[in-house]
Amino acid sequence: MKSNVGNPILFICFCATIFISCNRQTELEGPWIGCESRKPLLDWTLTVQDNHFSLIREDFDIWFEGCFRLNSNCVLKKIDLQINDTHERSQNGKTILGIYEIDSDTLTIVLGLPGKQERPLSLDKPSGAVVFNFVRS
Repeated sequence: MKSNVGNPILFICFCATIFISCNRQTELEGPWIGCESRKPLLDWTLTVQDNHFSLIREDFDIWFEGCFRLNSNCVLKKIDLQINDTHERSQNGKTILGIYEIDSDTLTIVLGLPGKQERPLSLDKPSGAVVFNFVRS
């Protein structure tokens, strides 16, 4: 009688592939240091671990922490930041829509305003959005 289970080794390899892909690190993983383009004298630190982020200005007066989702299958790579904790309590629970570009150890992120449904449409002409430029630290 033929078994419907198939090859157990193939099944184990398939399960391992699913597990690894669910737990893989993103291309943003790790610590980054940079600045906001409009205020280049203040450094920011971006730390990414799994699907969690923290974005903290060097004077510690402004910070954002939470989770994020990426969609890198588009021409403009998309990032959605869900704020769990921030310096301005009224922004907790809001989402920041953005786009990003990564080139080796350089990361550019263009972010809209918390809670707004408009995603920036360009890395070059952000029109009201905030632009961050980072390098891996």
